Order: sequence, then structure tokens, then C-alpha cells
Amino acid sequence: MRPVRTLVCLIVVLAGVNAFAQQITGSIRGSVEDPSGAVVQSASVTARQTETGLTRTATTDHTGAYVLLELPVGHYELQVEAKGFQKYVQQGIILSVNETAPVPVHLAVGAESQVLEVNADAQLIQGTVTSLGKTVTEREVLDLPLNGRNFTQLGLLQPGVVPLTPGLSEAGGSVRAGQSYAVNGQRPESNNFLIDGANNFNGVDGGFVLKPPVDAITEFRILTHNANAEFGNALGSTTNIITRSGTNRFHGALWEFLRNDIFDATNYFATKTEPLKQNQFGGTFGGPIRTDKTFFFAYYEGFHNRQGETKSSTVPSLAERQGDFSAICPEGFSGGFCNNPDHQLFNVFLSQPYMNNQYPVATQTNPVSQNLLQFFPLPNNGTNVFTSTQVLREDSNQGGVKVDHYLTASDILNFRYSIIDGTQFTPIPTSGASVPGFPVGQDQRAQNFVVQETHTFSPHLIGVFRASYLRNKFLFGLHINPTTPASLGFQYTPSLEAAVGPPSIQVAGYTTIGNPITGPRNTFENAFDYSGALNWVHGRHEIKFGGGYQRLQVNALQGIASNGFYVFAGFPVVPDAFASFLFGQPVVFLQGLGDFERGIRGNAANAYVQDTFKASSRLTFNLGLRYELPFPYTEIKNRQTLWIPGRQSTVVPNAPNGLLYPGDKGVPAGLIPTFKKGFAPRVGVAWDPTGSAKWLVTSAYGIFYEPYYTGQGGPLQSPISAPPFLQTPQVSLPNFADPFNGNPPIEGEFSKPLTNLTLAANLPLPYVQDWNLISSGPWDRICSSRLAMLEPKEPNYRASSRATRQSTYRVWTPTAIPSPRPTMLTGGGSFLDARSIRRPSATTLRQA
Repeated sequence: MRPVRTLVCLIVVLAGVNAFAQQITGSIRGSVEDPSGAVVQSASVTARQTETGLTRTATTDHTGAYVLLELPVGHYELQVEAKGFQKYVQQGIILSVNETAPVPVHLAVGAESQVLEVNADAQLIQGTVTSLGKTVTEREVLDLPLNGRNFTQLGLLQPGVVPLTPGLSEAGGSVRAGQSYAVNGQRPESNNFLIDGANNFNGVDGGFVLKPPVDAITEFRILTHNANAEFGNALGSTTNIITRSGTNRFHGALWEFLRNDIFDATNYFATKTEPLKQNQFGGTFGGPIRTDKTFFFAYYEGFHNRQGETKSSTVPSLAERQGDFSAICPEGFSGGFCNNPDHQLFNVFLSQPYMNNQYPVATQTNPVSQNLLQFFPLPNNGTNVFTSTQVLREDSNQGGVKVDHYLTASDILNFRYSIIDGTQFTPIPTSGASVPGFPVGQDQRAQNFVVQETHTFSPHLIGVFRASYLRNKFLFGLHINPTTPASLGFQYTPSLEAAVGPPSIQVAGYTTIGNPITGPRNTFENAFDYSGALNWVHGRHEIKFGGGYQRLQVNALQGIASNGFYVFAGFPVVPDAFASFLFGQPVVFLQGLGDFERGIRGNAANAYVQDTFKASSRLTFNLGLRYELPFPYTEIKNRQTLWIPGRQSTVVPNAPNGLLYPGDKGVPAGLIPTFKKGFAPRVGVAWDPTGSAKWLVTSAYGIFYEPYYTGQGGPLQSPISAPPFLQTPQVSLPNFADPFNGNPPIEGEFSKPLTNLTLAANLPLPYVQDWNLISSGPWDRICSSRLAMLEPKEPNYRASSRATRQSTYRVWTPTAIPSPRPTMLTGGGSFLDARSIRRPSATTLRQA
């Protein structure tokens, strides 16, 4: 009864700490038989890790079965001893992360002093595993060629994993750099990333934060389908990276990788080869601090990149800069008027046609427009195209240290610290001007600290506790051009000191000039994770209990049109927008005002139980249940809004009808009710039809949840846009120099029209249902096939493409939009793999 009492007490303790960290070890299991095939009871089975000398011992039960739990990845020697039999020693066993390696043992009758030696790895087919995934081994990580030595490229080698589309990757830029791939039709934001079982997920933009060099990685595993109950928090996949550890021998490596433009071809649009000089260098070193007791491993990698990028943009021609717009009338002129009235240059405000399409720049050019002309480069590729090659600069340094200490035969302590520090200079940002002069910068510093303790209570009862801290400082879209609007002739005041620069000016049909509309976006993310797990082998059952808790802090600054944003169209000087620019009459002006800082706080918990029940030597059931409890994010000053038509706020009485705030009746601090039905069952069965371990049929089903807020800037959307803390007044046909005519909006007023992103009032957690049927056997080396189906269930209202499932509110009338039809996909990997998905609903509102 004592082990049972210990188990109950530990379950109670683990219930108080919930889990985001997952297993980073493997297991060895099998059965011991004599020459006749009869089981051998009470045999002693010992696994010894050859790199460190770590040993773990178990005893076979009445069925001859044994299980060795929570073994670090690496190479093992297995020893089996029983009375009346020769000592059995098997070497060459390689154990990977999240693997249950099957090692059957066949003893020979003889003296116990005699030794039967076998050199063989574990069986290829894991007879108790029903999840789908692939382990990328250390040899693959080191030997396969990788562009930029990015380990995630190896994930694309397995079925169902595809890279980001080029358009999505380019549009997202650095904020999507950590997303890497999409799995089984899910969004790239829907993948979870772990390092040594600890959180490595970017809580603001999705994807990974730290990217260790390949020389510091032992292996990693991507679980793409129907993972056990210990894994969750993602609809797509879970990537678990295991970093290298020290051993009883000193070992190290040095490297330098150089890429340059010597053998590069010339870009079609460039006049010469784009410059490229990339250096990637570093080293690793590890070994024993104390033999068979304490080990260390350290790494460093530097990265410096100078890479040319050729861009072409449409700019005003030399003639247009002088007021000659005759080229827009190819039909010719009669009496000074264009033969095609649609191509006649005409000033609507002055009711004045311009003869022969000649605009009087000397008398009708706005002084502010004259000052801004310097930002339009002269064409150098034809009459109105400017082409240039600008150099992108990237510099980063990263390092880490890992220490493993065997306190006693029953306790193992692991510690790791990792850091990356980098900057980037982008001469032509994706979201800004397409001509030089308005670059943006980037500054990132991320750190991760992990400590883990593994305690062996008995050969059948092992517990793991882990605590981790992830900090990610990410300063994105830093404005570098400091030209003030006042120096250009503008009479309004920028609203964000950190972003002062020229306003963004969009001229239809021509390049945009000025600093980007948004930015900087500075986020400081702190994630605290605490987790525990307990493995208990009881008869035919291998039961795992676990749980954990995460506290998330995100302090953010998001600039939105703080320098102003102008749009010029073919009005009032029709039909050319550049002529309207010279005249100095934009069609619209927008400026972001108010408070751009937010403090976001989140809490999440989960718990699980998983039972691997070996019903017979040929049949195994995996039964699990996971419970997810993420709480909606709050903002430290309640700067968030909810939309419920017909309700009037009492917290902000002057708010438009329907806009509610935390503290209003029925509106909690996180805006929406906490979803408390996040039960995620996992069921799997593995069957060996022949009992030879050469053919395995598995099938599994599971429900998987992910947080409310995932994706590019997901958690920021609702708080940042909340009025009246953020104001985005728009002025139609404004005065170019002074769009507010000396009367800017008063702080705290509600702008018109009003733009707001918020959540559906009863937003549930997004989830998917996974099921598969897989047959594995010797023919896998010859061929494989897979059918996958994705079927979105139709919600009442279409959810936004934003990961936050938010909607844009520009008015106050709900509009129902049906979701797309179900979609069929095909891929490779198993016989049948079907998935259905239900996205949460949201409401789209529009305001006249």
C-alpha cells in the first residue's frame, strides 16, 4: 500500500502545478523469454547509458514484461540476469525522444557467470505507439545540407509538413520567421515548439523563439498527428528539440560557413550581381566535470549577413515632375484638349482644364509637395521606373550552457540557459515605401532558463518536475529616418516620440514614400512555466499523470499612423494622382492618437492522464484524457472592449451604443467567459496481427485545443485597437499641411468613423478532431500511401483570418457570412488520416 499512498500524494501535488512542458526522454520495454518461448519472471533488467554511465533497473513481472521509464536520449547497453540463465548483454540500442523502444530478450540456459553478448538496435516497429511523427536524428541534423543551418528545414522531410507560402512569408517578414511550416492543413501559427521539453513558443506571433545551432541539437521530433494526452496546446504539431549534453569524454567542434556572390548569377532586374557576404561560425565543447556524476555542454554561434536586394518601383517621370502629363493621352490633342476626354487633365476644384495636359508647377505646386519631391527618386530604368540594389544587414550571436548532475542513484538534476541577441537593418521594408530612404530596424534579445529534477521512487514509479522561464524582447519596425513632419511644412504634431519621421504618403499608381504606417512594435514577453509528471508501471498498465501552469506577461508598444497617413488619388486633378499630389490635395488623412502602450496578462493550466494498457503481447490500448483551461487575456488597465448590440456601457458612459468594457455587467476582465469544457480525449489501439513484430496496425482518435490568441500579433489586436484609448480620426479632403485645421481631436474622444478589433462575446476554444488508421510493415521501405481530409464545420459567422478570431468593427450592424465549403487534401504517410476542424465564431460589424 505504501507505493499507492505515495502515488496519491504525488497526484495531489502535481494537480497544483499544470504542464506545458512535455516528455524529453524515451522508454525501453520488452519481454524476457527462455529458449522454449516461456516467460521468465523476476529477471533483473538494467539499462546503462554508454555516454554518462546512467543506469536504470527494473524487474520482469509475471508475464515476463519489463519497462524502463524516463531514460535520457542516447546509446544504451541492456543487461538481463536470471537464475539458471546466462547473463544477457545487448549493445547498440539507440533511444530517441518520445520513443518507446521495443527490445525483446531471449535468454540461454547456462551458468550465470557466462555472458551472451548481442549487438543490435531496438526493433523498428514500436508496438505500443499510436501517435504519428518522425524523429530527426543527430546524424541527419549534422550531415544533411541546410540553407542557413536552420534545423526546421528537416521537418519538411516528413509527410503532411509543408513550408510557408512565399507570399505569406514575405508579407510577414521577421514576425513569421519562427513559424517555419504548416502541418496537415493547419495554419503555421498552430504549431507548438519545445526545447528540452520547455516552452519555446512565441506567445505574440506564434512559431519558435530560440533556434539552437544544429551542432547543439541531439535530435528533435515532430509529432504531427494524434499525440498522447501529455501533448496539447496546438492544433497542428509539436516539435520537441533535445539539446546535446556532456558525456564522460571531452568533445567539441569548430565551424565556419561562408557564402558570397562570387559564383552568383545576376538578378534579371539588376545591372550587376547583388552583393552577398554571409558568415556563420561558432563552436561547441562538452565533457565531464566529474566522471559518471556531473557533465556540461556549451555552444556559441555568430551570424553576419550582408545581402543585396533589387527592387523596382514606379516613380514620376522627368516630364511629370515638370508638369508635363501629355503621356497619359496617347490619343493626341486637338485644340489643346485630349481626344479622349477620360485622359484630359482637369482640376475639379478650380473647374480648370490644363491645355495639352500641362500642369503649371510654378504656380500651383503646394509648398509641402515641393518639399516632399526629394523623396521620389529620379527614374533610371525607362521613363518612370526606378531600380536599385540595397543591402540588408543581419547580425546575431547566440550561446548556451547545459549541466547534468546525478545527485544520487535516484535523482537527476538538469539545467540549461540559452540566449540569442541580434539586430537587423532592412533598407526597403515590406510594409513601407518601395524606394530607398525609409529603412526600418529590428532588435531582438531572447533568453531561456530551464531546470528539471527527475526522481526515481522505485523501479515502477518515477516523477519529473520542470520549471522554465522564457523572455523575448522583440523590437520590430523601428523607424530610422528621423525627418520631422514640421521640417517638411506640416503643422500637426506626431503622436509617438519613438516613431517621429516623415508621414506615409500613398500616391495611387506610384510608389509610396515616407516611413511605414505602423511601427515600431516593441514587445517584451515573459513566460513562466511550471510542470510535473509521474510515471507509474502497475501490472499491464503504464500510467502517466501530469499537469502544469503558465503565467504570461506581454508589455507592448504599437505605433499606428503616429506620423500621419495621406492618400492621393486621381482627384481633384483627374485622372492622375501625382498631379493631385503636386496640387496638394489628398483625398483622406488618418492619424493614430492616444496611448500606444498595453500590458497584457495571461494564465493557462492543463492536466492529463495517459494509460498504455498492454492487453496482450500483440494488443495495446492507449487511453488518455487531457484538460485545457486557458483564461482569456486581461489588460492591466482594462483597455479592451467588447461588442454587444443594444447595450450601453456604464464604465464609459459616453461610449457608442454596443461598446462595453471590463466592469460592465456580464463583462469580465478578459472580455469573454473562460471556456471550461476543454476536455480532450485520446484513444489509440496498436495490434500486431502476426506476433512477429514485423507488421503493426494502429488507429487513433483525439481532440486537440489551442489558445484563443495565436498568430501574427494575435494577443495585441483587441487591446491595441480599443477606443478611446486609441483614436484613429480620419479627415476627408483635408488641408495638406494642417489636416485638423489647428483643432486636433481631444484625448479620450471617440473618433468617427470608429475602427475596433474585438472578440465574439461567447468565443469558444478552437479545436480539431484527429483520427487515423495506419499499417506498418516491411513493405514501408518500398511504398507508402495516405489519404487526408480536412472538413471545417460551418460556424454561424465567419471568423476573421486573424489567429485571435477577432473581427473588425466599423459599424454597428451584424452581418452573417457562411464559412467555406469542406476541402479535400491528399498527402503521404499512412493509409487513412482524416481530420475535422471547428473554428470559433465571430461577428463582422460595419458602420455607415
